[in-house]
Amino acid sequence: MKSSTSPLYHGSSRKQEKQGQGPAQPKKFEREASIDINERADAFIKQFKQHLLIQRLESIENYEQMLARGT
Repeated sequence: MKSSTSPLYHGSSRKQEKQGQGPAQPKKFEREASIDINERADAFIKQFKQHLLIQRLESIENYEQMLARGT
């Protein structure tokens, strides 16, 4: 058995038992209003594609401005 001063000693379950808390209880998850997972995925993909389009248009605009400054 490792001593309590060893860096490898965790002993958290012993501390909980000594304090009368017992082992930690797993957290319960609450479900939000169930939205169809496919709808959420489609919305994410649509938003992602829209973001890519905006980035591409900004990149083209910046490129054209750079060319205009050079001539």
